[in-house]
Amino acid sequence: MPDIARMTPHPETTDESLPTIGPARVVDETVAALRRAILSGDLRPGQKLSVPALALRLGVSRSPVREAVLALTAAGLAVESPRRGVVVTELGPKEADAIHEARGSLEGFAARLAAERGPADLGERLDAILAEQAAAAAAADENEYFRTNAAFHAAVAAACDNAELQRLLASLEGRMALALRQVATRPEHRESAVAEHRKVVAAIKARDGSGAEAAMRAHLAATRRRVT
Repeated sequence: MPDIARMTPHPETTDESLPTIGPARVVDETVAALRRAILSGDLRPGQKLSVPALALRLGVSRSPVREAVLALTAAGLAVESPRRGVVVTELGPKEADAIHEARGSLEGFAARLAAERGPADLGERLDAILAEQAAAAAAADENEYFRTNAAFHAAVAAACDNAELQRLLASLEGRMALALRQVATRPEHRESAVAEHRKVVAAIKARDGSGAEAAMRAHLAATRRRVT
């Protein structure tokens, strides 16, 4: 799997140590590589996604990179810029605020349904994720914290047993991830978020739908305040 962080800065040269992508599932792997690079900050907000340069650096043809850039645009991780072509999405305070406002309603409802409909072992699975997240927060490991945070919210959404709600959440996933990345670097946010997640899990374990919704809404409202 390619590592965008190790890309050479000059598109006319190649990095011999950069792993290339094999022919199988090349588009999916290219999308995954570029998504990781955007969410890790290796591809920065506003940075141009040059198809020829990325193809050279990833060791693939231009066609899968072109398709990957289109997929990232559809996911909200990239946007068309009138004079520069496709660039990595930049979220301003207004956009980030709007995303978190929408998340409050959608994920709050997902938490309610997860508490009421989720599998019997959902609480245990969420506890396991939170243990990893708490360890990442204590170690100030931003990338692991970000991964476990995404895993927590994804697990709650997956347990809501409502395909339409899951589709709505999926449509916001890319931009939600960018907004969350903005606060994942702050130690005070990481510690507070873990505590807030624990309240959500406690309500889910108790099969308290209204309590789970309230806890998730409160968590996202607090995240919204920290972002803006």
